[in-house]
Amino acid sequence: MNVTSSVYDTKKVLLCSALLAAMVIAVYGQCGGFELVTYDDTSYVIDNARVMQGLSAENIGWAFSTFQLSNYHPLTVVSHMLDTSLFGDSPGARHLVNVFFHLLNVLLLFFFLLKASAGLEEGGVWPSFFAAALFAVHPVHVESVAWVAERKDVLSAFFWLSAMHCWLAYAKNRSMANYGLTFFFTGLGILAKPMVVTLPAALFLLDVWPLKRVDFRENPVAQLGRVIVEKIPLLCLSVLSSVLTVMAQEGGGAMQSIASFPLSLRISNALVSYVAYLGELVAPVNLAVFYPYPHAIPVWQPVLALLFIVAVSVVCLRFLRRFPLGAVGWFWYLGTLVPVIGLVQVGDQAMADRYAYIPFMGLYMLLSFGAVRLVKAGRLPGSAVFGAGAVVVGVLLVAAYTQAGHWHNSETLYLRALSVTENNHHMNYNYANLLERRKDYNKAAEHYRAAIKADPSHYKAMTNLANILSRRGKVLAAMDLYERALALAPDYATAYANRGIGYHKQGRLDLALADYRKALELEPRNANTMVNIGLLYYMRGDNSAAKDWLRRALEIDPQNDAARKNLSMIP
Repeated sequence: MNVTSSVYDTKKVLLCSALLAAMVIAVYGQCGGFELVTYDDTSYVIDNARVMQGLSAENIGWAFSTFQLSNYHPLTVVSHMLDTSLFGDSPGARHLVNVFFHLLNVLLLFFFLLKASAGLEEGGVWPSFFAAALFAVHPVHVESVAWVAERKDVLSAFFWLSAMHCWLAYAKNRSMANYGLTFFFTGLGILAKPMVVTLPAALFLLDVWPLKRVDFRENPVAQLGRVIVEKIPLLCLSVLSSVLTVMAQEGGGAMQSIASFPLSLRISNALVSYVAYLGELVAPVNLAVFYPYPHAIPVWQPVLALLFIVAVSVVCLRFLRRFPLGAVGWFWYLGTLVPVIGLVQVGDQAMADRYAYIPFMGLYMLLSFGAVRLVKAGRLPGSAVFGAGAVVVGVLLVAAYTQAGHWHNSETLYLRALSVTENNHHMNYNYANLLERRKDYNKAAEHYRAAIKADPSHYKAMTNLANILSRRGKVLAAMDLYERALALAPDYATAYANRGIGYHKQGRLDLALADYRKALELEPRNANTMVNIGLLYYMRGDNSAAKDWLRRALEIDPQNDAARKNLSMIP
């Protein structure tokens, strides 16, 4: 019997759908009043001139031909442009678009599980509902939904889940039209976020359960070969995406070197992170937007983590024929995390909550349908399992609502991260930037120092702290910090420009000019450095050269008040 064939079942499905929508709105409705944060939202949206111009053929072409922030996700960039065209510069509207996609994803997961599990012993409305409910309100997913810069998570998951629906249709009727749609949505997902490269492997797992396209009791090798071969076109998309991603990350300097992150440390962190994510699944507390990478990991931690992973994997394979759901849920989790587990380290985070958005789906399926399996087998009372599930979802909903509140603005986000993590150089630096813009220089200097203490190679924090010291008249201390910053990053234009200002204040004009020129060599369109050169020539009495540099600055930045004001004062 079809799962929605009766009026009763239809009402139950509609009720579950309404409950899922209500839960998403209850947790994330508050996001409509949130600000954009200075952690990537500015880079992706506010400071991106193309995005703030809105949709146009030229801007769409740029999105598809450019690596933005060391990534290639043109559809996500286009979605931000569409936000501008529809909502202007409204931060609340951009947040609610993320919430809308998350709601769609929750419903897509619910209806996929509902249709795919029809006829299975453990299938039905309630396990599908609880799996989708966990996905809807688990606090670990707040980062993906409440962070506008993570539009790529919810958007790529939308295409991922759409591809799953098309694959379900293909599995039932072998229609090439449905296969073509699967290919299409897979491609769109990859263009939204490269993490979708694991989708072909996930579809293979779905062939095992719940689609039951592989019978391990009769000639499993031939059946496995068939379901793998039919995914070769999808795998080709994944390979192409992987090549583009490596190009983008290497070109943008996001891919970390072996010297900075030794392979042994990466492997150790990856193993420990697999277990840490499971810890977040069970107890989602002390969540932060950034988790600092450890300088060292005790050997026993990755060893125990490896033993745990191997033991669970062996058990899942041992009971593959009797309980394929176990292997599917577990290997879904392990496999979909591979691109972001850190073996190829991008950025300097140890792990990130946003990376669990798709991987946890497999565990939600395992928990919900596994519980029903135990109830059907008479090993657990149904009413107790239902009640426990309702309590868990309720607790997670409250926790997610609280966690989402930390994303209200940059300050609440950074203070939350600093309160639940230690030696967090990234959050100290970002919070110091925020304080400096507010002209709270004393507190900003304090957090810059904390960033440097946590990461002695943080040349940006050194440069910004030096700027504050220079402003206070502590020029010698500032110059020492500039020297340290440039020793760590010889191509950091900002340090050259600001050290030049330090020399300028001391009257050492030749050294100042050399630094200004080096800064311009590295950043040829820096109008402020051109203004400083103009002022330097004015101090030397060369009014003609001074005017020339100030005019160049205005050509680059017509709104530069310093250039315009000083130009008007030079005879």
